[in-house]
Amino acid sequence: LREGQLEAIESYLNGKDTLVSIKTGGGKTLCYVICTLIFEGITIVISLLKALMEDQKRELIQIGIPCASIYANTIQGRSEQEKIFEEIALGFTKILFITPEKLCLNKEFQNFISNMYSKAKVRFVIDEAHCILDYGNFR
Repeated sequence: LREGQLEAIESYLNGKDTLVSIKTGGGKTLCYVICTLIFEGITIVISLLKALMEDQKRELIQIGIPCASIYANTIQGRSEQEKIFEEIALGFTKILFITPEKLCLNKEFQNFISNMYSKAKVRFVIDEAHCILDYGNFR
């Protein structure tokens, strides 16, 4: 492991809120992926960058880690999103990439996550946290 990764993984697995500040390409994604594989439940990764989310999703699927992505305004049809929700509910999805808008503005999605949280474990990762301007505004 690279510098800072072991400490980040241990902190996260011990249930602590963890801020990982590692330069681009330094292995932040590996930290939460390892934790996701150990953790029983789903990890929700909130990211502002759709292209990054899709790249990470594609790479994780290629190595056998089941994940999905959902956006607030997208070409994804309702049936495609419902399929993703069903796979999450059945425990087939380990990582879900979402945009802040999907989390903050979609009450149906918030209810879904609340129900998941009460039945199984849900952990959150905010990726690219340097993009957060203030607590109430991810953009």
